[in-house]
Amino acid sequence: MSGELLSVLLGFQPEAPELRERREYDRQAREFVEHLSKIGTAHFLKGADTPQDFLDVLDPAVNSIAYAFTLRVRLHGAFDRKNTAQLEPGSALWNRLVLFLETFDSVQMRYAGLEYRKLVDYVEQIARGVGSPALAISPLRAAMLRLDPTTGCFTSIHLRFVQLCLETRSYTAAVPILDNYIHSFPSVVPASIREGMEYSVPCADSSTSGEYIHTKSGHSDRITLADVQEYYLLGAMAYLGARQFKDAYQMLEQALVVPTASVANGLMLEAYRKWLLVGCLANNKSSKQTPRAANSNAIKLVRTASKAYEALADAFSQFGDLSKLKAQAAAGHDLWAEDGNTGLVDELVQHQSRSFVSRLSRTFSAIPVSNIATSVGGNVDDTTAFVETLIRDGYLNARLERNDKAGVGGVLRFSLDPTQGPLAKSEKQQQLALLQQTERTNRLCGQVKDADFRLSISKEYSEHVRRQSKKSGGGGGGEAMDLGNWGEDEDEDIMGS
Repeated sequence: MSGELLSVLLGFQPEAPELRERREYDRQAREFVEHLSKIGTAHFLKGADTPQDFLDVLDPAVNSIAYAFTLRVRLHGAFDRKNTAQLEPGSALWNRLVLFLETFDSVQMRYAGLEYRKLVDYVEQIARGVGSPALAISPLRAAMLRLDPTTGCFTSIHLRFVQLCLETRSYTAAVPILDNYIHSFPSVVPASIREGMEYSVPCADSSTSGEYIHTKSGHSDRITLADVQEYYLLGAMAYLGARQFKDAYQMLEQALVVPTASVANGLMLEAYRKWLLVGCLANNKSSKQTPRAANSNAIKLVRTASKAYEALADAFSQFGDLSKLKAQAAAGHDLWAEDGNTGLVDELVQHQSRSFVSRLSRTFSAIPVSNIATSVGGNVDDTTAFVETLIRDGYLNARLERNDKAGVGGVLRFSLDPTQGPLAKSEKQQQLALLQQTERTNRLCGQVKDADFRLSISKEYSEHVRRQSKKSGGGGGGEAMDLGNWGEDEDEDIMGS
């Protein structure tokens, strides 16, 4: 049977001339997956670890569907037998798993979502089993980016990935995924509509992840609104670990606007408290103007429970009074510690001190360090070291002229011309930054257009248009769909059934 099975496994050749036609590729890929799913697991195990091993014959980058089925069965068998030697990082089976996740054919994996998800599960299970969960981060991220280079369709793997990064303090490792906008959730468009649309063929060159990752594709576990909130909250914490405050602030806003049934949960409370503090760091000022899309009743509840945080943010806004901020921070020490926000509060105090020195450039071209020390309430030596750190870390476009006299500390001279000083940028560097931002904006616009198209053919939108047509006496198109009450139950399965 091993020879016959090998013939079956090699039966789908994605580069075959007849498969250049997308509809034919789609038909054969679906039939191939269905055929393999009906083959008993024992057949895949024959010839394992011999010269005729299927995993040695198949190419993970070319025969990705067949390789995924075979590898999944092999791993399942090793777990069943508790064969830890076969599963350890560095073993042949681990190396094959990592190689597959880094090289599989992304188009083929659109058709084998269940195998994809199980293999991702296995790489995390193995890493955790040996007490080194960080080993799973790189292959897991590689798999996500191969399946969907935008990682813009939210799946359960998104949440698990960011949980893994937070758990292992691998904050910067999460950034390549977090930087990508979530533009859609697994589609719930009825199959009867999807099958009649050209975009519905997963292998189509124009397909986006929101079209081939759907409720029946197997690429994701069940998703709830609380999962989405947690992803944005943890994503913000990863950005904080990487000291990207503006990105963290935006992620926290996303957590606040996830639809709720006018009830605030613990995730929303935590997000709001962090949002207040991070807003000070990201915008150099406090703001209690919550996002307009957030549920007003839920926001009232979290604000009532966050008075101490709002008082701290208010103290931050009084830029000329460092002592008040320090006193407010000290008064709430136990609360910050209980909420896990002590580090953020300390950063707030440090940030106001940095901002105070930075704002001096608006008034002075040069100022003695001794004057700064008097204003911030420190001694000259400590203030000199503090100013040197600000220059070294890129917070100040200035230079320090040291004075050897004790207790003087030198003079801080600001570079008022942005093309001069330690933070100077050339015209070419400024142009490159502008081009990168333009590219990100254009990519986001394309994703918005794609989301609009999918919305326009959904059952919910069709019903909305029908109701609007009746109201207007049989008139045309109707207005944009109102999503204000989307997901009234925060634990609602947003992938459907």
